[in-house]
Amino acid sequence: MTIEFKLPDVGEGVAEGEIVQWLVGQGDSVEEHQSVVEVMTDKATVEIPAPAAGVVTKILAAAGDVVPVGAVIFHLETDGAAAPQEEPEAAAAQDAEPVLEFRLPDIGEGVAEGEIVRWIAEEGAEVKEHEPVVEVMTDKATVEIPAPAAGVISKHLVAAGETVPVGTVIFHLTGAGVAPEAPSTEPQPEAPAAAPAPAPAVQRAPGERVLAVPSARRVARELGVELSLVSGSGNNGVIRRADVEAYAAGSTGSAPAKEHAPTVAPVAATRPEAERRVPFRGVRRKIAEAMVRSKFTAPHFTVVEEVDVTDLVRIRTQAKAIGEVDGVKVTYMPFIMKAVALCLERFPMLNGRLDEANEEIIQCTYANLGIATDTSNGLIVPVIKDVQTKSVMELARELGELAEKTREGKASSEELSGSTFTITNAGNIGGTLATPIINYPDIAILGVHRLRKAPGVVEAPDGDRIEVRQYMNFSLSVDHRLADGADGARMLAYLRTLLENPGLLAL
Repeated sequence: MTIEFKLPDVGEGVAEGEIVQWLVGQGDSVEEHQSVVEVMTDKATVEIPAPAAGVVTKILAAAGDVVPVGAVIFHLETDGAAAPQEEPEAAAAQDAEPVLEFRLPDIGEGVAEGEIVRWIAEEGAEVKEHEPVVEVMTDKATVEIPAPAAGVISKHLVAAGETVPVGTVIFHLTGAGVAPEAPSTEPQPEAPAAAPAPAPAVQRAPGERVLAVPSARRVARELGVELSLVSGSGNNGVIRRADVEAYAAGSTGSAPAKEHAPTVAPVAATRPEAERRVPFRGVRRKIAEAMVRSKFTAPHFTVVEEVDVTDLVRIRTQAKAIGEVDGVKVTYMPFIMKAVALCLERFPMLNGRLDEANEEIIQCTYANLGIATDTSNGLIVPVIKDVQTKSVMELARELGELAEKTREGKASSEELSGSTFTITNAGNIGGTLATPIINYPDIAILGVHRLRKAPGVVEAPDGDRIEVRQYMNFSLSVDHRLADGADGARMLAYLRTLLENPGLLAL
């Protein structure tokens, strides 16, 4: 069976997306939910997964192309059976007029299903293209999904409150506006700056959705243009980049610029040259969303411990020399990872995640450690699996290889998921202490801080003495819903014992 995969949309007024890169080639076999293509909209840069296992037989849009939502971008050949026969009333309706079976879309991120929150357009309601039809909740957000064309919502196939997989037909749309064939995959070219000829004045009802392509939204933000004041030259009034640029320059068709209130002057005249505006999108926005969700979902508490790592520094120096022989860079992190894995065996209530859907706390007997990594695209968290089974030198090698792949943007989705506990290390940058935000839905995260020298009291049989020692601070943030403060304090105390006596890591 051949699936003609259409560029999906989750609302927000997005009309098209740019193909950034294909993650598979024509003729490649893919698994269900495997990432196939990376697409940029004005909302984010996302990876779109395969709706089923199969072979990508045809790629219909090249990297760099801008294609409208609903355009077929690739063909997927599966072993699945043909779709079941339509119900008699649906078949009859199709004989009378075109019927579009609208499937629950997905923009990647590993989302496999969505919950129908409410129907905005009832059965029998007439809708315009891009008008909201249904509100859907995924684990990422609650969004309004628009109609792909003008028509009548002839049938709801899923009730409010139901959760259905991505790709499920959720409603039928009929009417003259419904095209019987998939829309063309040829992108609509950007018009030159002088080409747009919008209406002399823009008249939109209060609260009316403004339709614009991603590049138009970006330029509007950069130029300080209010999109609701701009007339669109694209299909169905969609605002294109050239429309925004023409409006900002004061050449909006036949209407004099002075008739627009307020008049938008060129950016150089309104903003200091020292300012630089960076689009809030892609990885940076994804990180922001994750941090907000974690901070305002999990009630954090943080416990701090100072650790004398003088002996660890000595052993690491010896291990570093050994690792250099085999081309392995040995840092302090592999020792800390090994110690954390031993701690999690003793304190399993801190090792796992929360399954909110089933109202269960998952406690793991294995330690999959997410290691927060500083990259040019932001803080990314690759995951080292089964740390409890590996030696310090094995961890050093694997950590070095995975960190390099992550910084180059080559880490796979599997290598960036599945953590049961996270470690974030700013020690090589600086900072005495921080309270890290949990990598939700993990239960806890360990912060590692800079190594410093300080005078310390050393116990000896002939009496205490003061000497120069090496210290690190460790901070453990825990989801207080799932574990108690005493659990965090006990784990840090045990971590201190292991790192102050690094020979215990061989146990």
